[in-house]
Amino acid sequence: MNFSELLKKYEHQKQHETTDVHELLTLTKKLYISNEISLQNYKELIKQISGIGSGAVPTL
Repeated sequence: MNFSELLKKYEHQKQHETTDVHELLTLTKKLYISNEISLQNYKELIKQISGIGSGAVPTL
């Protein structure tokens, strides 16, 4: 799963776009815990999300 797929999954589940980095971090953790993404994929996504910082989340 890449970052754009993560955003799509979030939007599908929540029925709105995210503007909060913490919401994406939470979703990524849930996906890892439920074995929907690998540890390597989890680390890559966390790194990308953390790179955004506290700024606005990019949209698709």
